[in-house]
Amino acid sequence: MVEVSKIWEGIRLEGLNYGLPSTFLQLGIGPNYSSEELVRDVLMQTKCKWLVILGENTTQVGMGSLVKGLSSIGMYIELEVDGRTRDPGWMHSVERWVVDYVKGGAFNYGALRSQDMVRFTAREEKDLPVVEEAFELLKFFTGTKVLRIPKPLASKLWGNAFALVRKYERSRLYTVDLD
Repeated sequence: MVEVSKIWEGIRLEGLNYGLPSTFLQLGIGPNYSSEELVRDVLMQTKCKWLVILGENTTQVGMGSLVKGLSSIGMYIELEVDGRTRDPGWMHSVERWVVDYVKGGAFNYGALRSQDMVRFTAREEKDLPVVEEAFELLKFFTGTKVLRIPKPLASKLWGNAFALVRKYERSRLYTVDLD
């Protein structure tokens, strides 16, 4: 069973699908669905081909069946996960991974492909050297490195953040509203 807190359509505001109409599936406290029920509900509720799965337990047992079911109806899956989470055996059933970088996390960053992304968040100036160290560790990663900075601090962090992403190929910088 998969617990879903919210399903909605919107525009992807970061990453390789920036600006693309997408369906968002937020896992968390809410109704429980079987994989079959959730595939049917997503099919009935959306016209978007890209589905972003985010929230808690995105790699829990049963998600592989859900991903394969959604793929069978023509959906493309972008899955967000925290780097503390171990990568699942069905990893390559997903079109695109967005992994929030965690130093020493359980996720195998080496298993990511060129269409995948590793995401970093700098909430203050002192986070930028940590992000740069991680960028350097991942310099042979063929996917995209995404650096997010909070909108309220954009004017303060922009110059140094821009200088950082400019040094690395396939790097992007976004100002975002952080929860």
